[in-house]
Amino acid sequence: MIDILFVVLCILIMWPMLFSVPILYGSSSKETSISETLTMTSVGLFTAFMAWMLFGYVLTFGIESSFFSSIDSYFSNLQQGDGPVILNMVLQACFFLYAAGMFIGTLIHKVDWKFFTVFIPIWLFVVYVPIAFSFWNTNGFLSQLGALDFSGGLVVHITAGVTSLLLAHQFTGDPLEVQERSSDLPVNYIATTLICFGWFGFNLGPLGTVNELTGLVILNTILAIIGSSSGYLLLQWKSVVSEDLLTGMMVGLVTSTALVGYASPLAVLFTSIISGLITCYYRNQSLINDPVDSFILNGIGGIIGTFGLMLFANPIFTPNGQTGLVSGGNLTNFPLIELLGLTFTLLISLIGAQFSISLTKLILFRKKEIVYEN
Repeated sequence: MIDILFVVLCILIMWPMLFSVPILYGSSSKETSISETLTMTSVGLFTAFMAWMLFGYVLTFGIESSFFSSIDSYFSNLQQGDGPVILNMVLQACFFLYAAGMFIGTLIHKVDWKFFTVFIPIWLFVVYVPIAFSFWNTNGFLSQLGALDFSGGLVVHITAGVTSLLLAHQFTGDPLEVQERSSDLPVNYIATTLICFGWFGFNLGPLGTVNELTGLVILNTILAIIGSSSGYLLLQWKSVVSEDLLTGMMVGLVTSTALVGYASPLAVLFTSIISGLITCYYRNQSLINDPVDSFILNGIGGIIGTFGLMLFANPIFTPNGQTGLVSGGNLTNFPLIELLGLTFTLLISLIGAQFSISLTKLILFRKKEIVYEN
């Protein structure tokens, strides 16, 4: 049974986080395209919520005995205003909306909003639902094997990052040459702060209530922000700009999600520093035409967080005593299972995202409703 007040609080602090993302994207846009960017991102998030409510949630969490009876029961609960069901659906929607929001930014100036009304429901069905079901539904095969993903390092961030990589390669558009505008710095800082604040709901939400892990999750979230930012500052120490600090904060949050409730504070801090160093290096070297660096921040950050979980999972915190290599485990137990989960996530993301792109192009090209800048 979920703690209704706790879940409501998590949702309320996550919602401003989700809609701070369009603000960051607007500051990465050409001056003449800010309105277009805000429209595209907002419509994408609205589409994501509707798709999740109509079929994503029930396919991920609601199938128990009979497929059709589960669907009928779910919609009956919605119609009757069943509080716990609705709140859990909205809480889980926040995780999916964040995944969608990440790859939406990759296509700034490359497609218009119509693309996402087709792409997002397809992507939800073929990528997000199978992976989320496998990890987070007790009937999922990875869940039954003992694979872990506390708040979406694999389910949310790696799926979004891999999708962004494919989108960036297939929709090239015109390279962005947007300089950091001094007038946007306070706005960017406020938006990033709102995302950091909302991330406490993101990381605490899976607990469902206040319990013995609440303090650990809060502390680990703070340490992840500081650790990854420190990694960025160490690598950029000769010429640090505000963008480095803000990006480091975001990378730390992403890195934390796989292991934030399963590892000790020092383990999360160490993993976050390494993540900051690695993602900063690749961001400086990257030739990917992605204005928001989604693959580097989400894909690489999520993968590093997953390896941190393989190393530092602590049986004191994990649900079934899963133990990382450094914490005394062995390669044939939990780390190997988690590696299987990572491999599954990468394969389904690559295959499913490519299928979603191809089908979306087929639908929209036939109707000639959208123009791509390739």
